[in-house]
Amino acid sequence: MVQVAPERITITPKLFSQGKNRSKKPSKKRFCVNKLVEFCKRTDLHGYKYIVMEGLSYSERCCWAVAVLVSVGIAAYFVVTAYKWYARNPIVTVIESTQGAIWDVPFPAVTICDLNIVSRKAARALADNLTLPNDVTADFVFKTFRLVPLLYSTFTADPSERDDLQKLQTVLDFNNLTIESLFRRLSPASSCNNLVQRCMWKNAIYRCDDIFKQIFTVLSLCCTFNYYAIDDNPKEEPILVTPRRVASCGYQTALTVLLYTDPDDYYSATIASQGALVIIDNAYNIPDLDSPVRMVNPSTELLIALSPERTYTTSGIRSFSPEQRQCYYSDEIQIGRFRQYSFHNCMSYQKVEWIKKTCDCMPLAFSIEVPYRTCNFRDIDCLNSIYHENENQTNSHEERNAFQCLPECEHYDYPLEVALGNLAENAYVNGLPFFDDVNIKNRSLLNVFFNDLVSTRYRRDVYLNWQNILAAFGGLLSLMLGFTLISGFDLVLFFTVHLAYDAASYARDSVRPRNTLYVNEFNTKKKRWTDNATINPINPKSLEKHKSVYIERRRY
Repeated sequence: MVQVAPERITITPKLFSQGKNRSKKPSKKRFCVNKLVEFCKRTDLHGYKYIVMEGLSYSERCCWAVAVLVSVGIAAYFVVTAYKWYARNPIVTVIESTQGAIWDVPFPAVTICDLNIVSRKAARALADNLTLPNDVTADFVFKTFRLVPLLYSTFTADPSERDDLQKLQTVLDFNNLTIESLFRRLSPASSCNNLVQRCMWKNAIYRCDDIFKQIFTVLSLCCTFNYYAIDDNPKEEPILVTPRRVASCGYQTALTVLLYTDPDDYYSATIASQGALVIIDNAYNIPDLDSPVRMVNPSTELLIALSPERTYTTSGIRSFSPEQRQCYYSDEIQIGRFRQYSFHNCMSYQKVEWIKKTCDCMPLAFSIEVPYRTCNFRDIDCLNSIYHENENQTNSHEERNAFQCLPECEHYDYPLEVALGNLAENAYVNGLPFFDDVNIKNRSLLNVFFNDLVSTRYRRDVYLNWQNILAAFGGLLSLMLGFTLISGFDLVLFFTVHLAYDAASYARDSVRPRNTLYVNEFNTKKKRWTDNATINPINPKSLEKHKSVYIERRRY
């Protein structure tokens, strides 16, 4: 051992790197692989730990990796498929209850139309009382009255019939007689008391003109009960009207009417039968041939039993656009003078809009809108072209439909069952007040009632909500991957907090050089010594504080 006397020594630290004279950063790929291995070891998802398990062979770990990838692919496929199906069908309709109370369901509108559109007696009387031009006779007018139903019929008039009807229109103009007045004066139902002779509502007898009112339909002038589709006074302040309801069920608990049709007075009809048509539909729907229709013949008793159904929507449905939910609410849009929107009214009004655009007039069954007039016999060619439009015409479907008709979101339906029997003329019915002082010859008895005290209630609900998503997607991911809420929490925690912390540590460590040797050189006045010992990396600044030290070096 050699001891060196204390002298002035200068210590100069120098930095040397192994290999080339530059620092080499750790591999990012190695960092990602290490994190992936760490995740596979700590997660409880099925199969991941076997990929990195040290006790398994390389081939076994590869098989587990393939199994995990296949499971992830299958799970992703089923999740995407389920989501696409939910996106196409965001709303579902289910039966909520079959025990809904019938007093929550309004009674439907009952519209009665005589099959005889033109009364023989009325036609003869009107033809004799008209002021006629010199070239027109009363017999010609009486004969032409038989063709009046062709104005709004689906049957096409031949050229001679169209000429006769146009000549009849000249006679009507000569007498200042409108189409509405003509149909009223020719109809056997010019007054509802003529067609509906006795009425009973909830076991109370009413005058028929008090509960029935006249309306024009595509068939003829009819009498309707509990009907509120059209707002008759749109300029006045709207009056809240609600359809009638019943709180009981069974025969003679709702509407019972006695109908009269005279077979000897038939002069023009569109159906080769005698009697009346009964239309049952929602109180806010216009009566049409698209509505449920039943026929009642003379000297018969008809029982129509209704099984009402109600469909309502939950509050979440309104958040969807009409195109997504494929329906409109009754107060969402306004068409014409209808009080409420319905798909039935919309389809009928579409045809009216096309008639207005093509013929510049409106049918008699709809209220007149300014500046349009009522279609008359001079418009019969135009009307026939619309009623018998075929696919070869240039008018496209999009041009005809000015707006899109969608079903209503909330509505009432009235499926019905019919029972029919003969009405005996000599039966003892004096015990019932309804039949007091009534001649039942050529009469028909109609009963419309609810078949049961309960109704079916349907619910339209949002199908793609968080409960259904959790149940459907959670079941798929649990089956394929063993995914749970805890594993999901661990997945988020690992790839956010834990990974961010390790990435920050990696970035900080990558700045500091690695694999470095610090060699201290000692310069004295007499000799120069070099410390060849390899030490751990030392901060060079700490060496500046110690200028004088004693160095002992062993020699061998």
